[in-house]
Amino acid sequence: MRRIACWLLGLIVVPLWADISFGGSPSAGMGGAGLAVVRRPTAQSFQNPAVIAYVQGFRLGAGNIDTTSQGASLSNLIDDLEFRQGSAADIATAAGLLRKYAREDTRLLVTGDFGLIVSGFSVSVGGILDARLLPNTPLQNWARTDGNINNIPANSRADVIAIGVVSLPDVTTGFKLPSEQGDLAVGVRLRNLKFYYTHYSANQAQLQAGQNATRAPELQGRDYLERSATGVDLGFLWRPTGDKTYTLALVVENFVEPNIRFQATDRNGTLFNFKPLKRTYNAGLAVELETGSLVALDFIDIGNSAGKGEIRLGYEQRIGRGLALRGGYASKTGWTAGLGIGGFNLAYSDTLPVVVSRTLNF
Repeated sequence: MRRIACWLLGLIVVPLWADISFGGSPSAGMGGAGLAVVRRPTAQSFQNPAVIAYVQGFRLGAGNIDTTSQGASLSNLIDDLEFRQGSAADIATAAGLLRKYAREDTRLLVTGDFGLIVSGFSVSVGGILDARLLPNTPLQNWARTDGNINNIPANSRADVIAIGVVSLPDVTTGFKLPSEQGDLAVGVRLRNLKFYYTHYSANQAQLQAGQNATRAPELQGRDYLERSATGVDLGFLWRPTGDKTYTLALVVENFVEPNIRFQATDRNGTLFNFKPLKRTYNAGLAVELETGSLVALDFIDIGNSAGKGEIRLGYEQRIGRGLALRGGYASKTGWTAGLGIGGFNLAYSDTLPVVVSRTLNF
């Protein structure tokens, strides 16, 4: 599919220097917090599989639909990046692409989930794309101060590294274990994954020519690597009985870790052991008040095993029926704002946080 998915164009309805979540997870407008939220179980089940136990009847669900760009503008990246058989760039023109984005590190992140839920059981498809254009310091300095192609420094280097993970499909089920003290919901998500990886680099001569780049050695002469694997996520949700208004959650992402690992090279050509999907432990608390207010607090990647550890705090205020105002803060990505109208959700941030169940150790 040429040009990063045309459907992304439908998501862009506010200025392109920001990140947009359009019609996706309500948590996006709450700083990414919401592991223990059960107000919208259809949407929240994509983050915490235990919440699916609260979905009754037939539902179509969407979650985690976010686009994030850092460095270059989202519109330019959509124009220039493309996907052909698993690659994020055509190797014949990759050097020209890297030269164009030589001023700073650039990243494009796209996530999305869609599924069918029937009373505690769902089948869904989804994925995450993480593409990065990485010029080294000499090349960045040249782009900012000179720009003459003939003066590209001899020690210049730039890399394009991209990862795509697609679930084909996710199968999720959940159930409740009631007791006198409260209800414990348990959810399991089985993920059947396709993994794609590509890595090209360009040196001074290639950057000046603006054409071919060099395949990284881990590709072994191919344009991309492809792997298949299976993973399992676990979710737990505790709701006490009586007039207590709080809910507790625990989500173990990649409880069964997908068997995807290999030796790769970083932006400097240094070998390392690459394991993009690692087990993480995430905990959440949500409090609902009679005023229609909701406060959510999440602790992401407890122990920082995947390098994603952070705290997220979110707030939602219902106004009448079908309207909700949202705000939040994530310690790694900053403030967010959101709006809910019926089942439609819009969120805005300088950098949207990646929700649990769609994180990469990259």
